[in-house]
Amino acid sequence: MDVIEPRDPAQVAQDVDQWIDGWSDKMIEIWREKQLDLDVHDTGALAQSMTADAMHEGLSAHIVLEFLQYGAYQAMGVGRGYIHGNGGDLQFLNPVYREEHRLNEPRKRGPKWGGGYTSGEPRRRRDWITPKLYASVLKMAEVMAQLTGQMGVAMVCDALENVRSALRQSRRSSGGSAGGTVLF
Repeated sequence: MDVIEPRDPAQVAQDVDQWIDGWSDKMIEIWREKQLDLDVHDTGALAQSMTADAMHEGLSAHIVLEFLQYGAYQAMGVGRGYIHGNGGDLQFLNPVYREEHRLNEPRKRGPKWGGGYTSGEPRRRRDWITPKLYASVLKMAEVMAQLTGQMGVAMVCDALENVRSALRQSRRSSGGSAGGTVLF
């Protein structure tokens, strides 16, 4: 078992602040890299829309990670044509339907003057959010437990030192005749 060393509570609070800020920035960086790996980029608007805002006071923190809504649709593999409550029966994913309607062939999308081409493949889930976020939240909990443990040890050590000082002062003022011995 690791021994937790006492640390100054103010220093621990500062470390927590820095760690939360760093974690938020790193999460955005990881998500951007994951989007590139999964080819979830067209205009770059999703990657540019990502922001992290961490508000913290002492050991309490509120972290907000924001991005364009369509990023969640990309991660889930849904979007136009998906209707909530249809029981999962999506006709346009059926290979026969795709072939009859030539959805299995690459085709132009967007305006005539721009846009791009589809792959001809059905939509698939490209989850750039959940796996890294879940692992990172678990790591954050571990680090925060360690930091707050250090702060707790420091507070207990300070309290014990105050008791010890008070006992010494009490013994001096009573001429050393206090019954019993307390050693710290």
